[in-house]
Amino acid sequence: MIAQNSKYFTLSIPNSLKKVGIFSGTLGILGIVLPALAYAPDHPGFLPFTTYLSDMGATPVWPQIFFNTGMLLNSPLRYLFLVLLVLRLTQLGAGRGFGWAALVIGAFSTSGTIMMSAVPSSMNATIHELGIPIYFLGVVFLQTLIGLQEWKLKDVHRVLPIICFIVVGAYLVFFAFMILYESGIVSRTTPIFWEWLCAASLLVWVFVHSIILGRS
Repeated sequence: MIAQNSKYFTLSIPNSLKKVGIFSGTLGILGIVLPALAYAPDHPGFLPFTTYLSDMGATPVWPQIFFNTGMLLNSPLRYLFLVLLVLRLTQLGAGRGFGWAALVIGAFSTSGTIMMSAVPSSMNATIHELGIPIYFLGVVFLQTLIGLQEWKLKDVHRVLPIICFIVVGAYLVFFAFMILYESGIVSRTTPIFWEWLCAASLLVWVFVHSIILGRS
């Protein structure tokens, strides 16, 4: 009889969540800072109150390359982070129904991100603008779902669902201002700061979830 010894290697979900989240969040920061540094020299009035993030993504050469490459690289990483987050919340008591719903909505939102970044408005405004509501509404539904689930779990720190709802609020305000802008009710600059706030709140969400849920 030949005895075979099998070795099993297991990954720690909390540790993996923490590493992927911090890496994704750092890449997200670089995806804003690098295009901003490339954009600012030729645009002296550049401020988070005067320039959309998507303006950098539509500016030829380096701002566009840095911004859109960062978005495209981060999209699968964010989805991997979502998968690990779902697994971690399942460990803490979340149901399978929640997990499947989160992954489906996350895939929907990720497709919008890819549409926006792979096709800048300067290349095809129709496809780019179609990706905007897919991404933003996907984030709103996903963050609402995660926030409600986290609020129900006794072992989850209350700060986590609160950050989810802050993200939802920022995205809804920005989306509302964009509708008002498209209707001619507010100026083009009105929604700009809220777009930056959306990006900042989502980065905070990634880092805080990585650190808190990354604990064994």
